Amino acid sequence: MKTYLLVGFTILLGCNATAQPADVPAERVTAFDHSVWTELLEAHVRDGLVDYVAFQDNPKLAAYLDALARTDPSGLSRDEQLAFWINAYNAQVIDLIQRHYPATSILKLTPIKVPGVNAHVPYINDVFKTQGGLVAGTFRTLDEIEHQIIRPTFNESRIHFALNCAAISCPSLRAEAFVGSRLDAQLEEQTQSFLLDTDQNNFDVAERTAHVTKLMDWFAEDFGGNETAIQAFLAPYFSGFIQAALRDGKFKLKYQDYDWDLNDLNQR
Repeated sequence: MKTYLLVGFTILLGCNATAQPADVPAERVTAFDHSVWTELLEAHVRDGLVDYVAFQDNPKLAAYLDALARTDPSGLSRDEQLAFWINAYNAQVIDLIQRHYPATSILKLTPIKVPGVNAHVPYINDVFKTQGGLVAGTFRTLDEIEHQIIRPTFNESRIHFALNCAAISCPSLRAEAFVGSRLDAQLEEQTQSFLLDTDQNNFDVAERTAHVTKLMDWFAEDFGGNETAIQAFLAPYFSGFIQAALRDGKFKLKYQDYDWDLNDLNQR
């Protein structure tokens, strides 16, 4: 039965059907094992790039998605719940891309039609508002997981460096699952790694201009809501003059263009 449900789900989304996959029973648990997801990531992610071809050939992805579908995480600790939803988002993105492979960008995928879905983030096309999968018993779009569950429930700005949208300008997909017992350290590592990547964030000291990720613009409210607050968030991740200038709000922020090309190991 589990295999049948997952195969049916893939067919529905792959042909852009108007119907959503049917809800499935979800069991409330006090622990959840993400080791299969870690195994998949370790095997198929290299330096943040993803081998989507290998994911197509690995049946363990379907098994992990099925476990996410049939688990109610509300009985988990706060950190375990957040880890669950981050992993669920990233796994659904991987599944979405591998089902439409070879794709060159997530933005070029045709969205499915889901009646009643309203726009939430106007600068991203409808793929994020309509595509997704079964998580915790119910069909959830990518936008629902991020904007209706993760952001308002957990109030954790660093999730923007953990969620991966399959684009080059996204923070790199971590080559292991997020887990509640190490979540704070994992989020801190993700944030530091992304912010110190000079392809994503760099500073013109002479011009007092910080060229930073577009994420800081799109989700400014999560980083304090204004340029001074954003710089205060950035400051601890740098050192010396840059840290001091950020702490004092001395930089002018310019937001980088976002590269939506696919983070595909086989196309790089």
